[in-house]
Order: sequence, then C-alpha cells, then structure tokens
Amino acid sequence: MSNFKDLVKKYFVALATRYYEKVNGSAEAPNYLHDSMLTEEYSVDMTYASVSGDYSRVTADIVSFDSPLPLKKRSAIKKASGEIPKMGMKYILNEKQMNQLRLLKLMPNRVAELARKVFADVENGIFGVKELIEYAFLIGLSSGATIVEDETNVGNHGVRIDYGISDANQFGAEVKWSSADAKPVDDIVRIKSRAGDTGVVPSHVWMDAAGMLALQNNEQVKQYYAQSLNFAGANVGTPTQAQVAALFLNGWNLTLTVIDRSFTFEKNGQRTVKKGWTPNMVVFTVGTNVGSLVYSTLAEEEWPVEGTAYAKPNPYILVSKSGQTDPVSEKTAVQALAFPILQDVDSIFYLNTEEAAEDAQTEDDANFDYTTADGATTAVYTKQSVVDAINEANADLKAKITNADSTLQNKINKLSDEEIVVFEDNIVVA
Repeated sequence: MSNFKDLVKKYFVALATRYYEKVNGSAEAPNYLHDSMLTEEYSVDMTYASVSGDYSRVTADIVSFDSPLPLKKRSAIKKASGEIPKMGMKYILNEKQMNQLRLLKLMPNRVAELARKVFADVENGIFGVKELIEYAFLIGLSSGATIVEDETNVGNHGVRIDYGISDANQFGAEVKWSSADAKPVDDIVRIKSRAGDTGVVPSHVWMDAAGMLALQNNEQVKQYYAQSLNFAGANVGTPTQAQVAALFLNGWNLTLTVIDRSFTFEKNGQRTVKKGWTPNMVVFTVGTNVGSLVYSTLAEEEWPVEGTAYAKPNPYILVSKSGQTDPVSEKTAVQALAFPILQDVDSIFYLNTEEAAEDAQTEDDANFDYTTADGATTAVYTKQSVVDAINEANADLKAKITNADSTLQNKINKLSDEEIVVFEDNIVVA
C-alpha cells in the first residue's frame, strides 16, 4: 500500500489522466506521430502468432541492441516466440527522499506541493512510455523494421519486429545524395513512377533533417526551385525547408515532412541519445494513416497486486503506486503492452539515398566492374552479361552494349532491391 494513501485515494486517478493529457496534448509536449498515423487496435492475447495471423509478413527475432549493423541486417540470435514483451519503467522514492516528503506532509498549507512531488514520477513514466512507442514507430516507418526491449532475454538484446517490406518497394539512388553530381529530383520522380506502375499513388514523403539539408544544397533542386520562380540567372540561392516542401507539393503533389527527433535512453545509469529516423532513408506513403498501434491487456490488470493503487489514463497504459516500510520507499510503475505495426506495406516505398554503385569503370572494353549489393564480392564481369542482366531484371531500362559503362551503372542503380537479385543472378564473371 502506498505510504501516501490519502493523497493516492484523492488525486491518483485524476492526476494520471491529467498528466497523460499534458504529455499528449499540451503546446510544449512533443507531437507524437504514432497518435495521428496509427489506429489503436486491441489484440486478445498479444502473441507473435496472433499478430502474424493478422499481418502475415510480420516476423520477430531476438537481436543485439548494440550491433553496428543496420537493424534489418542484424543476425538473429534466435526466433522470438510467445508474448510480446511489455514496455515500461519504474521510479523509486528512497528513504532519504521519503523523509523529506514526511516533513512536507506535516505542513497543512503545502499539500499541493506534496502532491506534485509524490506524483511527479507518474508524469515521467507516461512520458517515457510514449517516447518508447514513438521511437519504435519512427524507426519502423523509416526502415521497415523496429526493435523493442525484451527483459526476458539476458544481455543487451531486444525483439526485432520486421514488417516484411517487399524488395520490389526498396530502391537506391542513381547517384548518392552526398555526391555533388546527385540527381535527387530524378530519384523522387523515379520512385513515384515505379509506385504508380503498381497502382500506388504516394502523396506523402518523409525524411530526416540530413536528407532535407542534402536537398537544399543540391544543384538540381536549386535549378528546379529557380524554375518555379521563373528565375533564369546563374546564382541561385539556397532554398529554405519551406520552399523545398512547396516545390515537392507543387511539382510532384507530394507533402514533404522532415522528422527531426532525438530520444534519450537510460540503462544501468548510462544515458544515450538516439536519432528517431534511420539514416539516409526517404519513405513514400499513401496518406498519413500507415498502420495500427496494437495493444492488449497487461497481466497485472487481471491479477492486481494487493495494496497497490492503479490508474489507466488511456486504453493501453497502466500506472501503479505502492509503498513499503522496510526500508521506507515509494514505487511508481508505468507499463504498456503495445507496439506499432505497419499495414498495407505494399503501398510504402523506400529510397536509400546513399545506396548506389560507384565502381570505377574502364570504358571502351568488354568488361564491367561491379560490387554486389551486400558488399561481399567485387569482380569483373562481361559487359554483355551485364547488359543482358539489366534487361532481364527490368526491360524498361533498355540497356545496350553500346552504352557507356557509366550509363549502365546508372541503370543498375535504378533497379529495385528485388530486381538487383535478378541482375546479380545473371551476370557472368569475365
């Protein structure tokens, strides 16, 4: 039972709801995209099997948190099974802090201040859970896979949820956006066109601040911006983010959103800051509702601990308060059984702005240098097999033996990840 049972009885439930509304809707609170872009959906048993039944491509693996590899390329330690792990955090008021609150409790005119201190961890916990969900959602949206903590696995491991984005929907850039020769407008138009070939019409494009900065400083973008102003001079200024966004909307009917979020994580007393977007990824979606926030009932809701006070500020967050006397302490716990799932993944397209072949070529010979997409093999292939393999992968590219090697390389960079597999299966070592 809480050491502040009178305060808990009078204020706990109402304050939990108030704090949730503050975290979720106040002017100074973060704008949580998972609230507007995901539809809450209740799952009866919240197991991997039940989730995969509704979202047939979803897979779950145990992976390392600290692997230097991108999330989707990390080796699985083992297959995840059973229940989706819950997310949450606990806060403890220790004996010294409790003594300070005891003195405050003796002052009748300081009740409001006492309540603020007793329930401060409720707000912190709700904020923390919302941040965890937002991070998981943004990483999932930007990479096609996300990761959630799994306390049942020993070590620095988590559960990777892979949404099964088709390789046919994943593309690289024709030229890396970090290059002065990059043609990001061509890439944007190409991905939108390839989506249109499947009957999908993207209306929104998402990227991080680094992607936006690359656009602002790119010569092709500047030229398109100048054309939009009917400016024909040589010295084109750098467009602002708002001007680039207007160019996307007016030129290609795409609403451009820049995700610039950082998240602070604490483990074993050490704090780390992580960006809420996968580097170099640009994502194309149809509208802004892209999936579900799947949640279920926590076991503690069904089997509450005797003497513990509970409050539920929204359908999936459970807040609890309890105390003990030996030693004197007060515990606040906030937990949720919820995680984001992308739906209709066939309508989501990905562009990796730093994925492009850059092998040095020797023109006017019968060979072609190429490094496989996984970076594992670099070899010299016959130029004829490269031409044939490009056309086998995508006949619309119309590769010819008379094309310069650089032209063939650009055609290869236009292939989707699925088409790259076909291409690499058909090239012949010289």
